[in-house]
Amino acid sequence: MYNVHMGRDRIFAAAKSVLEREGIPGLTVRKVAQRAGMSPMAMYNHFADKDALLNALMEDGFVAWEKIARAVRARDPIEWLERLMEAFLDFALTEPHRFDAAFFLPATKARQYPDDFVAGHSPVVAMMMVRIDQAKADGRLGNMPALDVALALAAMGQGFVSMHRAGRFSSDKQFRALFRNALHHCLQSFAVPGSPE
Repeated sequence: MYNVHMGRDRIFAAAKSVLEREGIPGLTVRKVAQRAGMSPMAMYNHFADKDALLNALMEDGFVAWEKIARAVRARDPIEWLERLMEAFLDFALTEPHRFDAAFFLPATKARQYPDDFVAGHSPVVAMMMVRIDQAKADGRLGNMPALDVALALAAMGQGFVSMHRAGRFSSDKQFRALFRNALHHCLQSFAVPGSPE
């Protein structure tokens, strides 16, 4: 008897393979079905439409990112944020297609600022906000809302990844050095004057 989950898993594996080989522009239902060894119509027995497939890929990317974020260790909240952003870069460089699935796929269920984040739909942003609030309570960050600081850090990280992908840095070493410098300045811009960094 045909196992429905096996069919779905096969399609999902095929979609990840197409994404890895051809990137977001090459991710079509036809190519995924061909890679899975089935007709496009048979694929719709497992995913209602392309949006459902994109949402599943995005969720898989977010699961990977959340696992990475939960492994970040640092007692100091600012150090934790710095290590998280370093992990973000590592994720972008070592698992680019899963990173793209999480952060660049045009998925219909992508989290929207600010409502989804205020509602706690992003575990990683929630973790960031806890550390930001901790740093604020310690007198190290000013009164900017934690979500605004988290958004600034996320946007900066994604911006650097986009620039890296476009070949705007001469090397990964330069990319990381400039990123760390920008991260330091970004966090400093939210700091209380005269507070320890």
